[in-house]
Amino acid sequence: MDGLNNKPIGSSRRIANMLRWVLPLCLVLMGSLAQANILLLLSSGASYYQETARSLQTTASELGLPASSFDVVTIDEAGHAESFTRPYELIVAIGTSAAYEALKQDKGTPLLNIFTPKSAFDAIDLSAGNKDHCQVSAVYLDQPLSRLITLSCLLKPEAKKFGTIFGPISQEVQSEIQALTDKKGIILIHNFLGKDDNPVAVLKPVVSESDLFIAIPDHAILNRAIAKWILYLSFQQKVPVIGFSKAYTNAGALASVYSSPEDVGKHAGELIYSWLANSDEDIWQPQYPRYYTLSTNPAVARSLGITLPSESELYEKFQQQEHSKQ
Repeated sequence: MDGLNNKPIGSSRRIANMLRWVLPLCLVLMGSLAQANILLLLSSGASYYQETARSLQTTASELGLPASSFDVVTIDEAGHAESFTRPYELIVAIGTSAAYEALKQDKGTPLLNIFTPKSAFDAIDLSAGNKDHCQVSAVYLDQPLSRLITLSCLLKPEAKKFGTIFGPISQEVQSEIQALTDKKGIILIHNFLGKDDNPVAVLKPVVSESDLFIAIPDHAILNRAIAKWILYLSFQQKVPVIGFSKAYTNAGALASVYSSPEDVGKHAGELIYSWLANSDEDIWQPQYPRYYTLSTNPAVARSLGITLPSESELYEKFQQQEHSKQ
């Protein structure tokens, strides 16, 4: 009480006037958030879709969006529960199948597709355009190529030749990765792998000429068998591999950069809250995941004679490189 009594009368009046304006605004905001109605549509009951949904809800809840704002169903459950007959402010489709189902069932509700590859979303976006859908956006699953290059340069800074293979889908990013390596004075050794090609014949000359190999996502060709050949031939030639998933690191890559279900869900939760609370339109710009995870394989590093920094040191250096580009 003494502290309040010692304040100048004018200051108290200014505070009272501020509260007179701020409190009603806060109440309006809280009311609009409390009334939010969002459908989280999962492609299936797979654990990674569920983890993405939980992370999204947790993040949005911590920011102030009530847990009751969300209905969570799989596409199989949605048909039985008649979910698409209810009015929603937003549908969040988790995975590619969920996005196509949302487009098929609902033509007017804004759609945010998350945890899907960029190439898959581009096809979804085209489909949405053909159906005159309201608004469609995405938080991709894959990483910007610049992150793969950054990680490669941090772990093997003396490398002068980076190798990779392109497939029917990933060939679309060939000019982008070529520009990124050219900018750093690195030679890009590459080849094309078609569905009917002999993977060893395509991979071997690329790996043998490279100081480091970068695996680029391409679901048309990069199946488990091809990944095994990449890792086997690279190990033979003592060439480190930079991958795009924790599974790649565990299987024998030196390191990977990827976004986990938790990473993608957190980003989506922040976008949704900003859109509802602040009318932030950033949500309608398709974007790569804001958050990412780095994983390394110390056993592979030892076999290649590469000294790995600690995970915290690597992450700090990686963040510095990322921030310097912004």
